[in-house]
Amino acid sequence: MSNWITVCEFPLQQDLSALAAFIQRHQLPLRISEENNRQRVASLAPQLVQPMQQLLERWQAGQVDLSQLTVHVYDENPAASAQETATSAAESGVGEHQPQGRDTADDVADSADAGRGPAAAFTVIPQWPLRQTPVCLVLIALCFIGWLLLRQGWIEALVIFPQRDGGFDMSGSSLAWHLSRGEFWRLWTPAIIHFSLPHALFNSLGIWIVGRSLEARAGSGWFALLVLLSAPVSNLAQYLWSPQTLFGGMSGVVYALVGAALVIQRWQPQWRDVPASLIWLAVVWLLVCMLGVVDYFIAGGIANAAHIGGFAVGLILGLLFCVAGGGRRYFSGNVAEAVGTGPTHKIF
Repeated sequence: MSNWITVCEFPLQQDLSALAAFIQRHQLPLRISEENNRQRVASLAPQLVQPMQQLLERWQAGQVDLSQLTVHVYDENPAASAQETATSAAESGVGEHQPQGRDTADDVADSADAGRGPAAAFTVIPQWPLRQTPVCLVLIALCFIGWLLLRQGWIEALVIFPQRDGGFDMSGSSLAWHLSRGEFWRLWTPAIIHFSLPHALFNSLGIWIVGRSLEARAGSGWFALLVLLSAPVSNLAQYLWSPQTLFGGMSGVVYALVGAALVIQRWQPQWRDVPASLIWLAVVWLLVCMLGVVDYFIAGGIANAAHIGGFAVGLILGLLFCVAGGGRRYFSGNVAEAVGTGPTHKIF
């Protein structure tokens, strides 16, 4: 196993998001972890320790703005280049321009491709073991099971029957009729039904990318609660919005995951398992769908109310989770050593 060398330690309450962004931007062989109620910055490269200590001292003193720091290297040797980069940054606060030099990220990428150097063991998105995300695996399986049930015509017992045309009265609605017969499972089961293979694939992809990290870090219990609450809320929202339409799909649950991830990333910027750009892309897609443009290209239309309902549940539960301390406890920059259930590859 690789030996990490401590570079510097910070109080637990200090915001290291700027440092985390600096490390990520330049792909430096550094990581941030929580140990003994302290935030620890460590390096795999011994030659980086002293230069980084000098740089971090200047950063703490307010003499260096890491977000404005540009680093360049002057040597084809990655180790020497990394050392010279950090030394130059510590001395001047900004790197000099070298037209023929190579950026640190390029050298790190080259060393990873060649199977040498500290960067070869790192990835931006952790590869979580399957055993840590059982709920996500069940949800993905249900997406395809629901599609197969639809193809066989076996969905009658799972959906909420569309309301007949005419004025809507909740007491005389199809949903009220289902509930009067004790068919409460219909509040959840429409999320299982998928009307096409791409429909099931896209929702499964959302669960795989966003859901697995949430479940692996926060635990299957909290994640299952998020799913069990968002499914009926999104289904009810869609039914009340358009009671004459048959609907199904797990996109409401997926948007609950997006909402929770959005809040947690705002609360704990060091959490980078899911790229923020993907989260915001999902939010933009939600807004585009609400405009009705996509309905012209997709048969049957989009269940916008289900998306909004699930997204709202995710925002609320994500906020409650963070207020209760879960954001800092489980979603810090490197939680693997703090809780013992981290990914097989570190974030930094």
